[in-house]
Amino acid sequence: METQELFYPQIAAQAGPYTFEEGVEIELYSSQDSYFDWAKIRFTEEYQPEISVERKAPAFIRLGYDGNLEDVFEGYVAKGYDSGGFANEINLKDEMLLLEETEINNTFLNTTPQEMISYFLGQAGVTKSKLSPEIFPERRQVPIKKMSVIQAINAVHAAWGIKKKFFFSGGVFYWGEKPEQKKVTVFEYGVNVLTLTRSGGVWELETVSVPWVKHSHKISIEHPKISGEFEVKKVITKTDDSGFIRTSIYF
Repeated sequence: METQELFYPQIAAQAGPYTFEEGVEIELYSSQDSYFDWAKIRFTEEYQPEISVERKAPAFIRLGYDGNLEDVFEGYVAKGYDSGGFANEINLKDEMLLLEETEINNTFLNTTPQEMISYFLGQAGVTKSKLSPEIFPERRQVPIKKMSVIQAINAVHAAWGIKKKFFFSGGVFYWGEKPEQKKVTVFEYGVNVLTLTRSGGVWELETVSVPWVKHSHKISIEHPKISGEFEVKKVITKTDDSGFIRTSIYF
């Protein structure tokens, strides 16, 4: 496990052919309750670049320390941006955007959930995936009529009477599986915990920027209010009013 004091992260953001290392603020959202992870690259008042970015242009945001930056968001521009307009931010969505826009119109015979989902992903151009190895009985016939891949996956769930979480992380599509976690970050009272509160049955921990913590990860808490290892439900990272990047972790 790892404990770090991380207060002043570096930023590198890219949308299409443009890279930004200053003059921008960021907001990142990742939740188990949302199909999409999304992000925003927001330009400060002092920095309004003359750029134009097409919808679905590749995009990423990296954060880190001492020159070691990690990808904290990978995806696409969700809506075209033109600096001639009034908007001061670029909206991004993760690879789930590809699944949202790919239509499936087919009837599947003598098939399993994994076979159908693999076909859906292929149609969307997704090449990296990890699907649950759980064995399901074949269904003789499953029609999918003019559905997005997201809708089609939910139709698969209905056909087999199952419910598996599915999402992208690090460019990989997961269905009923979770990404391998390389480290469990420790949050300690008086070290890297700014606030810790509980509301509506959910704990909210505010900390410095922790670019590697994602939803469904495990974290370790050492605090007078609560201690132990917990699964992350939601993570929001954004630039606050003082210009610092802060992360709120919900578990």
